Order: sequence, then structure tokens, then C-alpha cells
Amino acid sequence: FSSAPARWRHSHCRAHSCARLLLSACRPPRLGGRQVHEMAFDPTDYGEAAAGDLAGDFGRDPLLEGLDGEGGEDAIAGGEKQLRDAVLLLVDCTSRDALRPLKLGCRSLVAEALSAAATLLKRKVVSAPEDKIGVALYGVREKQNPNGFEGIRVLQELERPSAQRIKQLELEIARTAESFEERYGYARRVPLSDVFWTCTTIFNLAANPKQFEPRIWLFTSSDAPCGEGAAEQQAAETRARDLRDLGVQIEFFPLPMGDAPFTMERFWERVVPVDTDDYVGKAVITLENLERWIRMREHRKRTLQRLNFQLCPGTEIGISIYCTTIEARMPYPVYLLNENNKLLKSETKHICGSTGAVLHPVEDVETFVELGGERISVSRAEVGEVKSLGEPGMHLIGFKAISCLQPHHRIFHSYFVYPNERTVTGSSVLCQALIDKLLERRLMAIARYVARRSAEPCLVALLPQAEEVDEDGVQLRSPGFHMVRLPWAEEIRNVEIALPEKLPMPSPELSTAARNVVAAMRLEGFRPGCAENPVLQRHYAAVQALALGEDKPAETIDVLQPDAAALEEKAPLFLAWKAAIDAAAPPPAAAKAAGAAKRLAGAAFAGGGGAGGGRGEGAEGLEGEPPMARARREAAPAVPTTLEEMRELVTSGEFERLTVPALRDWLKAQGIVASGKKSDLVDRVRAVV
Repeated sequence: FSSAPARWRHSHCRAHSCARLLLSACRPPRLGGRQVHEMAFDPTDYGEAAAGDLAGDFGRDPLLEGLDGEGGEDAIAGGEKQLRDAVLLLVDCTSRDALRPLKLGCRSLVAEALSAAATLLKRKVVSAPEDKIGVALYGVREKQNPNGFEGIRVLQELERPSAQRIKQLELEIARTAESFEERYGYARRVPLSDVFWTCTTIFNLAANPKQFEPRIWLFTSSDAPCGEGAAEQQAAETRARDLRDLGVQIEFFPLPMGDAPFTMERFWERVVPVDTDDYVGKAVITLENLERWIRMREHRKRTLQRLNFQLCPGTEIGISIYCTTIEARMPYPVYLLNENNKLLKSETKHICGSTGAVLHPVEDVETFVELGGERISVSRAEVGEVKSLGEPGMHLIGFKAISCLQPHHRIFHSYFVYPNERTVTGSSVLCQALIDKLLERRLMAIARYVARRSAEPCLVALLPQAEEVDEDGVQLRSPGFHMVRLPWAEEIRNVEIALPEKLPMPSPELSTAARNVVAAMRLEGFRPGCAENPVLQRHYAAVQALALGEDKPAETIDVLQPDAAALEEKAPLFLAWKAAIDAAAPPPAAAKAAGAAKRLAGAAFAGGGGAGGGRGEGAEGLEGEPPMARARREAAPAVPTTLEEMRELVTSGEFERLTVPALRDWLKAQGIVASGKKSDLVDRVRAVV
């Protein structure tokens, strides 16, 4: 989103007028005298509200159902296929300091760049195995490139990552400076225009622009690669411009020697688009963090959907929806043939249970709905028509005060909505005007959202977010909307918890001790996403060790383990809290008396509950045992296997004592639907026999 805000700042009066008309036409209704309390709402806080019902349907994201694997998001992104990465790492070996350590105790520029390439390969093997990675050296003795230019050696072609390529790079990283000089040579003058020309050829040959998004990672320690020659600089700038016209993004990693000065103004600012002043320092920090990126296994930020947002009849803007949080899971297993390790292709066929013939999934297979004991046939087209509740898109309903959105209204994490200028021209201007007016009046938009044709519609709240930049003009937050899915009336549960009678109020000492413990255990620097999943990290480390033939997996850090030293330091606070609780608790004599009373009540219940109770009487079971306990101890009848056995159980009435799994297994064996409650299963068994 770095380039969009500049366009948004040129919003004209017509867009603001349109936003004012929308707000005036859809004013929020009054709340009937109810007092609304202002509260701060964080759309990115998905901790408590989203984790409330993980065991049920609330634990699954409705917009991401069925979108598993790499191709899932591509399937609903407005029909537009997502491009994969094609990264070519260029290593500058023209300097005489290319093989010297950058700092005391550090590695050389060549070793750092090759280590970054190995890191990228390891990351791509897990997160994006279909991407392509290549490595090229320039300024060396050998020439091996598609153009046949001197001093340019393609170390690894632009291909998909594999264990063999990672091993090859690790061998190159382990080379000494003398071995590298003997094998490849270095400190050879190479025109930068030839290097960029070679990159253009490599991308044209190995990265189809319809399938891949080309990028270059350039590692160098020289701020004047072309010297002072104006002709050579102009040629390099021309070739760099050709790369940009081809859609190639150049990411620059300057690694100066020690404290040597490095200025972008001498040459690189005319080739690489740089907006920050301290670009050199930030690039080095990014490079040092590449090792940590391996363990994080970050997924690429891709567009979830592209669709139109109808503000009113005849007025639409194009929007893109981004999913800010996706559950990271272990990759699905890939089945191979044990003879040659080739991928196995799975096929699903429907077989007739009577004749064994192969059935056509559309012409021969019929679906039905059971109603009143009868099967009503429903075609696939009719099922699809019933499920379709509108075309995919978003329609504005009106506006409400932001304070109306409460924390318990969030049952899933939020999405981010950003204008899409490609589909509808002028979307950015109108969207920015709408954001400004909503922020000015502290309003949010309410809209109807249909994710795809087979998805159910849902109500969403669009919370405006203004652009935020730091002192250097670097964007910290993008302008747009946070989309929060709102619950339906059936999804809201009114929970009423009755308080115990005569509940004593805690003493001031107890409240103070509790506050001290809470204040001591506060996590100041915690943010969602700062902790890595230890199970996933251990899994990836084990897979990497098997693929690369390592002796043992790399050690992973479980950041969820308790901090024993910190707990020991805060032990006096916990002991003070425990002492306050013990002081407020009832004396031991009273607790023993209450326990004795409960035991006497239990004995009276087991013995019959007094005169006229009659409990515990009967010939079967233990003396004094409740009837419900005797019924649970009685063995259930044997599970029938044939229709005659089930008919006998139905006649005797014993079949209702069968368990739900037993009833379902029998119905499945008869080719009957086995879903529903036990009462439904019992009715189906009666109808069959």
C-alpha cells in the first residue's frame, strides 16, 4: 500500500460531496433514549471475543471455509490468478573487499548473501514451494549466463526450491576465501548494464509474467559501481528502467565494510526507488532478521477477494479484501508411489451397492430431503439455487455510531478493506472521502456482504482507519476499513449467572493483594502474533533435518514455557495474596461442620430419603442404590446385524436402548441416512422394519 496514499491525497470536492450525501441520507437512528457509552474499539484485537466458542461452529472462519492449501485463496479472488514469486539474488563480487569480513567476527559480503539465499530457499520450501529462486554472481572470473557476458556466473538457475539446492548453497557458504577465489575468482570489473541485461534475459526465459512476479535482491558494498563514467551510468540506468518496465522489483541490500561511508546519492538512488533516509541501516537490520524469518514461516499477504461495493443504486467502487489472520497449520501429506516416488493422483468413483456398476455423479446419483418419512428428490441445480442468496458483493445499508459496536459483537477476527482502482476508476478518491467523513462524525458503515455464490450473506461493520505515518514519512498504517462480521440474532446468547445469596464483599487487604498480583503479571510488550507456534516450529525443523540429511533437528525455542526466574521474583506477592485469602476464608471448624452436613444428606438419600421415600427398595442391584444407577449398570442389548434381528428388538421395545453409534452403524449398513438426533434415528428404524 505504499504508493496509494499519494493518489488519495488528491481527492476533490465532488467525492466529499458524495460522501456527505450518503451520510445525510443514511443517518443513524436514535437509540430510544438509551445512553451509549463511548469506548475505544481495537479492530485488530481478536483475542477474547474470537476465542469464546472454539469448540463449536464459531471456531471456523466462515469466509475461509474450504480454502485450504496454496490454491484456496486464488479460487475466490475475483477470478484473477495470483502471481507467484520469482526472486533472483545478485551478489556483487567486483570489490576487493568482497571476501573480507564486513565487521570483526562477522562473515564476508559473499557469505552473507549466500546465507540469505539459503534462508530464502528454506522458507520457500515450506511456505511457497511453487516459487522460483535463483542466484547469480558478478565480478568473477567465470562466465556462465544466457547472454554470454564476461564476469557473470549464474550459480543457481531460476528454479523451484529443493533440498539439493539448499545443500549446494551451504557448501558454497562453507568455502574459505582462498577456495572461493580459486574456484570462481573475484574483483573483476563488470558493467552493471550487462548485469541488468542478463537479469532481463533470465526472467524472460524462466519467469512467465502471467504466472510470476519477478524480483531482484541486490547485495553490494559499493556505492559507485560504475565509477565516474557518465556513459556507463546512463547505460545502467537504461537497463534498470527496462527491468522496471518489465515489472521487476529491485530490493536493495547495501552491506558497507565496517564503518565505511555509503551514500545512495552517488548512484543507487537513480536505480533503486528509495524513500527513507537511513536506508543502509534498515537494510542491514532486515538482512540480520532473515534467520528468524525461517522459523516464522510467514505466509504471503495475498488478496482474499476483489469485488464491488455498492454505495447506492448506480454508484459502486472497487474494493479488495485482505485477510489479516489465517490459522497456520501443518501442510497436508503428499502421497507418493513407493516404487519411484512419483505423485499419486486420487480419483473418486460412485459404485452401485447392488450391481457394482460405476455411477455417473450427476446423471445417476440423486439427492433427497426426508420430510414426514418420505424422500423428496432434489436435483443438484435446485440445491445450488437454494444456496444462492445473491451475487458476490457488498451493499451499503446505513451508518451507526462507532460506540454501538461492543466487544462481544466480534466473533471472528477483522478483515481489511482497501479500494481497488483497477476495477473501478475513482474508487480511491471516493473511499478516502468516505473515510474522512466517517472519522469526522465518529460513524461506521453497516453493509450486507456475500463472499461468494454459495456463501450465506452476513452483516458487517466497516470501521474507518486513517493513514498514519512516522516522523520520517514512513507509512505505519494504511487508510481503509476494518471489516468486522456481526452476529445474527440466533448467535447471541443471553447468559444470566445468579450470584450467591449474602455474598460477602472482599476486604480491602484482599483486593489490594489481588491488584498487586495482576499488576506484577502484566505483559507490557505482548501483541498477538509475537509468539511462534512451538509445534509448527518443531515440525518444520524435523522436516528440514530429514530433507538436508542433518544429524538432528535444529533446536527450537518454546516461548510459552513459564519464566521460572520471574515467578520466583514475584513469589512474595503470591504468598501475600494467599495469606489474604486464608484470612478471609471461614475457620476450619465451620468448614468441617459444613462437610459433615453434606455427608449426612447423602446418606439419607441413599437410605431412602425418610418415611415414604421408597428409594433404594427393590430386588435388583445393591441395597440402597438409586434406580437410575441400576439402569445405567444394566447391559445394553446386542447390536443387531440383520433386518430380522432389528425387527425382533423393535417388537420387544429393546431397540430404544441401543446407543446412538449402534443405531447409526445399522442405518448406514442399510444404506439409509444416519444423521440427526437419536429420536430421528429411532423413527427411521421403525419406518424400515
